[in-house]
Amino acid sequence: MTAGLLLLVGSVLIGDALVGPWPTLAAGVGLILLHYLGPFIAREVVVWRFGRQMRRFR
Repeated sequence: MTAGLLLLVGSVLIGDALVGPWPTLAAGVGLILLHYLGPFIAREVVVWRFGRQMRRFR
């Protein structure tokens, strides 16, 4: 976890120097949201696909 945090901070600093603060902020926030919402979204997709399969095989 510490290595991931250091990579995130380092990439934010490098991205800020290369492309500017706003695209870097958007990418950083996007990665953080993906980290926290990823399992929830994956679970919802699995449940949705299972429901679709159950409706198809009825």
